[in-house]
Amino acid sequence: MLVARAPRTLAHRAPRLRPSILASPSSPSSYSRPSSTSAPAPATVPPIVGTAPDMPRHLVLHTPHPTASWPSHLDSTSTLYRTLAQRWAHHPKLSKLGFAVSDAGKGPVDQPWDPSRGKFDVPPPPEGAPEESYSATLYPDFLDFPSLSLSTLDAFEAQYLALPPAPSFPVSSAASTSAPPTASSSSPSPRTHIFVCTHTTRDCRCGDLGEPLYAALVRELQRRRRGGANAVEGGELREGDDGVRVARVAHVGGHKWAANALVYREGGGCDWYGLLRADDAPKLIDLALAPSSSSSASEPWYARWRGRLGLSPFAVRAAYAARPEGAAVAGRKTDEPRSELGDRVELVFRTFEGEEISVAGYEGESVMETARRHDLPSILATCGGHCECATCHVHLAESAPQPDMKDEEDEQLEFALGADDDSRLACQLPVTKELGEWVAGGGRIRLPRY
Repeated sequence: MLVARAPRTLAHRAPRLRPSILASPSSPSSYSRPSSTSAPAPATVPPIVGTAPDMPRHLVLHTPHPTASWPSHLDSTSTLYRTLAQRWAHHPKLSKLGFAVSDAGKGPVDQPWDPSRGKFDVPPPPEGAPEESYSATLYPDFLDFPSLSLSTLDAFEAQYLALPPAPSFPVSSAASTSAPPTASSSSPSPRTHIFVCTHTTRDCRCGDLGEPLYAALVRELQRRRRGGANAVEGGELREGDDGVRVARVAHVGGHKWAANALVYREGGGCDWYGLLRADDAPKLIDLALAPSSSSSASEPWYARWRGRLGLSPFAVRAAYAARPEGAAVAGRKTDEPRSELGDRVELVFRTFEGEEISVAGYEGESVMETARRHDLPSILATCGGHCECATCHVHLAESAPQPDMKDEEDEQLEFALGADDDSRLACQLPVTKELGEWVAGGGRIRLPRY
């Protein structure tokens, strides 16, 4: 329960010592993270599991339109997109084919999209522009179509309806205890395409959380390309489709699970993940590099799993419930539960120099996550928000609505420079409507000098 914290003095604990460096204790504890000897996770299935749509295949159209030009509803600006939605809605087989739009297309933009168009607008007349035509990829087959347009739609439908049943990639029940795969230790899938939803005009949560994840994935791939013998081939999808490729995708559903990413692996499972953050980029690349023939390739990242192409929501939840016992604690820091994102909350931080910085957070985030997304000064969060360091130290007045402090946080604050009775760790402070109301009334979250 969120309450106004009672005054806290330094008398009840050892005096704070100014450390020579910003460091955490060698063996910190964390109340939010189970130990290796913890009991197995309960059989309950988290709400995020099974929220991916039930579809055997997914068609992604690769357009050259930049994400800044995407309106909230693409059928208000794209005649092709609108036709697909209307034409396939009641077809017994095509209605089960999901389709989406990415920014991975090549070539010029013949008729720019207007991001200001509303839900009930109809696409404008082409005014002499060439017919809309985009390349597309069908997953999980990784079947490429060089040109999908109104003129080629009949041929595409005939080819699609003649396809055999979609490849099936059931979840393996074998526990995987191996280290993350590398290019030198295994042969990854020929192609892995990662799509990150950044459709901010549809829902700002997808833009605010998705764009940092996309940028982090691109940076991580750039870093791994320089890995010498372990170098990884990949980059942005618009630059090529071999190796591990990343692209932005328009609305896929589930804004409250932002950031959402689709990890589609050729010859392996095509999984949907949610509640992702920029710090998760290395984990997603590790998943992309798992060899198709290994059991680890068929196992999803259970803690962030929304579903898989070809599996119904019921089958996804059943697979989660039957997951290997070791999967409950493997990589436990990255597997800690995250809350779904709620409403936008405006927060104001005051720097040590007195500058006020207004930013937007979301219910379900921590104050630390909000601060890091906006690159606020003095918030390093070197432990990633696991209450194992003091580098997300802030000052919050006693009048602010906030949870009670736990012993683990109190211990870490011994290592915070300039700590006082108002000191808190931002990773332990949830973003709430009540906190936003306190800020609207003049309250400020103060950032330390260091």
